[in-house]
Amino acid sequence: MLLGEPPQTQYDLRFHIFGIPVRVHPWFWAIVVILGISGGGQTPPVDLLIWVGCVFVSILVHELGHACLARAYGWKPWITLYGFGGLASYQPTRHDWRSQVLISFAGPLAGFLFIGLIMAAVQVSGHPVQLFPETPVVGFHPLFPPWALFAPFESANINTLIWYLWQINILWGILNLLPIYPLDGGQIARELCLQGNRSRGVEQSLWISIITAGGVVGFCLMNREIYLAFMFGYLAYTSYSILQQFSGGQSGGRPW
Repeated sequence: MLLGEPPQTQYDLRFHIFGIPVRVHPWFWAIVVILGISGGGQTPPVDLLIWVGCVFVSILVHELGHACLARAYGWKPWITLYGFGGLASYQPTRHDWRSQVLISFAGPLAGFLFIGLIMAAVQVSGHPVQLFPETPVVGFHPLFPPWALFAPFESANINTLIWYLWQINILWGILNLLPIYPLDGGQIARELCLQGNRSRGVEQSLWISIITAGGVVGFCLMNREIYLAFMFGYLAYTSYSILQQFSGGQSGGRPW
């Protein structure tokens, strides 16, 4: 999730994966480490290292979902990781709302498929996985939310790895599909609203973004999720600012 591509620095990590250029901004590592440190700074170094690795791989998989489908349409993609998110950019040769919707959905779908493969590997390794258990199973490791349980490994680090991957790919994938700009769900909502109303579709999608983000902020505050409340509050403010510009005719065209 990025509002725009950040400026390049001499400290950027650059590489290619499947022929797609990837750039990792230094702030990506800094923000991920900060988010991985629990209250009081008592996070064990090994757990923090596992967290950073899981976030990096999971967000990269997510952005690859966007980028690979964009390339399948014949468009040249590139990926940027920055802050607690990423951006898959590409240069479309035409605007087709169906392709835009599919490309937006491909990111969360890639994350869901990725964690599905991980849990299948856990099952095959002799550690049974139980989905949507009606009652807790004694001796099983719960995944948050408790939609799945798995027979734990002897290594606490492996259990932590699985827990982090599940949390990032499932929870963040679901949040990303909310109709809030600039999340994938917000991009999808824009395209669908434009199909229903070419003249006011963008404004309608921005109002949906503001209302949805406001509801998420309220839910987060009730559950003391301060970081998420701040993040979605910022997204609500961003959508409102764009709406003001768009309604006032300050932009020369579609603002996003």
